[in-house]
Amino acid sequence: MKINIGFFFFIVLVSCSKSKKPDNITFDKDEIGISINSEYLNSYQVQSSISNEKDLILVGYNDKRHSLDFFNLDQGEVIVSKKLEFEGPNGIGKIESIFVQSSDSIFVYELGKLHLLNGDLSKNQSWDLFQIYGELNFGIPQCNFYFKLYYDSERQSVYFFMNKMGVDPNELGDLPIMTSLNLETTEVEILPIYHSEYFKSVAGQVGFMTYLGFYGKLDSQLIFNYQYESSINAFHLEDKKLSKTSKSGLEVVPTIPRTNDPQAYDQHAIENPHFLSPIPDPWRNLIYSIVWDSPDANSYKTYLDKSQILRVFDENLELIQTVPLPDRTYQINNWFVNENGLYLNKAHPGDSLLNEDFLMFDVFKFKVN
Repeated sequence: MKINIGFFFFIVLVSCSKSKKPDNITFDKDEIGISINSEYLNSYQVQSSISNEKDLILVGYNDKRHSLDFFNLDQGEVIVSKKLEFEGPNGIGKIESIFVQSSDSIFVYELGKLHLLNGDLSKNQSWDLFQIYGELNFGIPQCNFYFKLYYDSERQSVYFFMNKMGVDPNELGDLPIMTSLNLETTEVEILPIYHSEYFKSVAGQVGFMTYLGFYGKLDSQLIFNYQYESSINAFHLEDKKLSKTSKSGLEVVPTIPRTNDPQAYDQHAIENPHFLSPIPDPWRNLIYSIVWDSPDANSYKTYLDKSQILRVFDENLELIQTVPLPDRTYQINNWFVNENGLYLNKAHPGDSLLNEDFLMFDVFKFKVN
């Protein structure tokens, strides 16, 4: 099974401001390749990595086979593919996000449901999110390509983006868009996180770029961003305060007039930068974010022609380095962090030299001296 190019087109991204490179941050880059057969994918948009006693393990959801595929990142080899069931007591629908807490504790999200799986993929526990959230009228609790499933073990909680359907864009700016769910008590907490002032000023007319970007915590801060702004934001769990990148150099995505023409929204997404989800790196106290920038003037101006820029922020949310990435190299929105570094999946559908017999990553290893 190989890459789904249509899926690639669905993901949209953005441009990045320039910054001086500090003298005290450097990086090395390694490449790893895992030989795969036709049962596996060379790109897993739904994935999570975990350390076992000896090695780093990647778990990816294979939507073609409805399976969880396991890989040893240190040894560079396939471990096993485990089929999921659609029906019965262990039945699970299409998975939209995954978080591996341990080899015997795997959280998976399907629309409207959260499941905790054992290592053999049997259900340990399930939560009906529509039932829990139904009377609160906050919208649909979601995890997806941008807003990743994350289990906060310190608070026994998971976090959701609240997707309020059928609401006038002028009203969206006044609605909370992030909640936490305590899995022990099923208590829902509304977090004081709203769309930005820019979003409100343009009545939400930012095209496709309306989701929060979220991967998890750095220390006691939830790190998130808006797809339509260049800033990185933090919600401090201890004192419930918000902080963000300083406003100097703030970039925003131009507004788009209301229209029923989907091609206009596609063109808006292609021509403008899209700021992808920030990835906290607790091992180095850094935050990474990739910008899917506008295509080069000499390109064909398609999704495949959009450039990519890796941004590195410090723990104070300030931009400290930008790294232009090679064109047509990395699959959008397929990256993760562990002790080894930042993994970028080398599976761009426009790469004419792509070897579909391997699951490939470049591993960026940043070092702050």
